[in-house]
Amino acid sequence: MSIVFIGGGNMASALIGGLIAHGQAPSDIRVVEIQPDAAARLRADWGIETYSEALPALEGAGTLVLAVKPQSLRAVLASLPRLGSDVRVISVAAGIRTDSLSRWLHGHVNVVRAMPNTPALVRQGTAGLYAMAGVSKEDRLHAQSLLRAVGSVVWVEKESDLDAVTAVSGSGPAYVYYLMEAMIKAARSLGLSEATASQLVQDTVLGAAQLAKSATEGPESLRRKVTSPGGTTEAAIAVFEQEQMESTVAQAIQAATRRARDLGEQLDRD
Repeated sequence: MSIVFIGGGNMASALIGGLIAHGQAPSDIRVVEIQPDAAARLRADWGIETYSEALPALEGAGTLVLAVKPQSLRAVLASLPRLGSDVRVISVAAGIRTDSLSRWLHGHVNVVRAMPNTPALVRQGTAGLYAMAGVSKEDRLHAQSLLRAVGSVVWVEKESDLDAVTAVSGSGPAYVYYLMEAMIKAARSLGLSEATASQLVQDTVLGAAQLAKSATEGPESLRRKVTSPGGTTEAAIAVFEQEQMESTVAQAIQAATRRARDLGEQLDRD
């Protein structure tokens, strides 16, 4: 049965590329994309079928992936016919709650909501998943497999936890880029060239992340191993602690969580 994407933007393209790389036949994938240029790119990149309307694409669909902008989703779903109970619906539209998705889909309850992040574009993403009570174990595994085509997944038992997932990993790449920006600027101020500063920072962040992923101990232990008494790292960490960096990060993530919750409530009302 076909996998049908409603919307063919960056995240949809990343998922399609990941699925094909993991052995999914391009002939099993269809995309509804109203922008002719975007549809042409999808056909050229992946050899898949594209449609300008949803109805013909849905014939024989086993999985429906909702990948349009959240503000447009209600109108898009209103144009769809009632789905069979066996059709799996996976939404990657940020903020839209499953009860709203179910209501807009005429009471459909086979719905999984996913919160992926942008490293999915290079198949290094991570996604939080939440399933409605009516989703079977088999269909949960199917959703998990689809998202794993572009990275790792974690399940949450409460849908409200996806707001925290959004704040930690959905927005998280921007926090890393912000730190990288600051490190590059500091390196430039010390006389290093732009190219040298960028390479040092990019490779340091990548290497540190890979080491943290493979290590048996946590980040605190790894940090302590680098922080020799009286050394350069200790001097830098002392400044971070003086400026209460840990507290600042916590406040930032709490603010992002509140905003994710508020945006979700607003989108559900609209």
